[in-house]
Amino acid sequence: MTETVDAEPRPKPRRREAVKAFLVADRTPMWFSVALLSLGALGTYYLAPVVNAQFEAQKIKSDFVIRNYSDLRTKMEDFQGLFALVAQKQAAGEPVQAEVFRMQELIGRVGAQNLSLLPMFTTEGGPKAAAEVNAAMNGMINVIFAHAGQAIDTEEKRAAYNAAIVKASAELARPLLELYVRIGDVGRLNPTEKDTDLPDQ
Repeated sequence: MTETVDAEPRPKPRRREAVKAFLVADRTPMWFSVALLSLGALGTYYLAPVVNAQFEAQKIKSDFVIRNYSDLRTKMEDFQGLFALVAQKQAAGEPVQAEVFRMQELIGRVGAQNLSLLPMFTTEGGPKAAAEVNAAMNGMINVIFAHAGQAIDTEEKRAAYNAAIVKASAELARPLLELYVRIGDVGRLNPTEKDTDLPDQ
């Protein structure tokens, strides 16, 4: 008795058809269920802690940026407002002792805050800007001290005094903006660099 042999071999099912058959099947193979459970366990025990740690680290940095940026901005607004007031009163010959005491207090508080910022910076730009801000603030109050007790009663004296006030104020602007930018860097906020030309709105 001779066996009947097919003239043509049966074609192997295509991969796409095999995947389709797997997806529409009523039952999931055991090996596939075990593989999914294993991946889930790996994600729970290894991937999730890493993601959570990164999230917590970023949250700490974001809180740092928000708190310190807001606190520093408030202190600097108070300081610059006092400086303008003291300059006006001194030019008019009025007493400024109370306001100067307040300015000195703010310099001390800003200096302490800038010192607390140093461990968070990852580049030398942050500490350098913090030191320059402190130096500029001291320079501003030194202008007030340099003219204490002087009569600013002529056009020439007023012009010289105003020039010294404007120069001292300008010397604070650049390092203060640099410090704000470097604080933003800590929180990975991609702040606009101080020397970038912004488009006109």
